[in-house]
Amino acid sequence: MVEVILYKQLVGSLMYLMNTQPDLCYAVNQLNQAMVQPTKMFWKAAKHVLRYLRSTSQYGLWYKWTEGVKLQDFTNVDWVGNPSNWNSTSGVIFNLGSARVSWYSRKKRSVALCSTKA
Repeated sequence: MVEVILYKQLVGSLMYLMNTQPDLCYAVNQLNQAMVQPTKMFWKAAKHVLRYLRSTSQYGLWYKWTEGVKLQDFTNVDWVGNPSNWNSTSGVIFNLGSARVSWYSRKKRSVALCSTKA
């Protein structure tokens, strides 16, 4: 059995690290979906992410200032992208110049039967 509190602390720490390592987004998102009842499979996956972090500790984001920097946002919606629960996922990315500075992805709480209702 997996210690739920320890798992939540680990995933919370990984969420904080996503600010400097956006390559963790998908993995942490998947780990985050098992917060209530994590299984051994999710615990092993979280440890795998930690091993990945150790091997890529020299990488990160570097921001360079240039003239005429613009803040841009991009949005996307994946209609019924998860067939296990039929929920849609939406995401937003904010870029400052050519550097990604913020992003989020959310699973919709309700199921829309068509795009008009969403």
